[in-house]
Amino acid sequence: MPDTFTYYAIIDDQATPERPAGLVRRHEFADGGFIDEGLHSDLDWHRTPAIVEWERGNFADELKLVSDEEAEKIIERFRERWGGIQ
Repeated sequence: MPDTFTYYAIIDDQATPERPAGLVRRHEFADGGFIDEGLHSDLDWHRTPAIVEWERGNFADELKLVSDEEAEKIIERFRERWGGIQ
């Protein structure tokens, strides 16, 4: 079984599922285990405790499960917004 990714849009008071505040994902490895990552303004994925905190009820914002296709659209919007940020 191959590695899988599950994506979540971060929804805060000013965000919507279509225009989220951020994007996180859970990367589950085929041989077991996982890491959680968040998309940063350098357009790279960095480790984050956000999903685990949300699962435990300790995350201030809401996470909404999104499909791979929705995640790609969100990533493209962030790419447009953050394109000049390095």
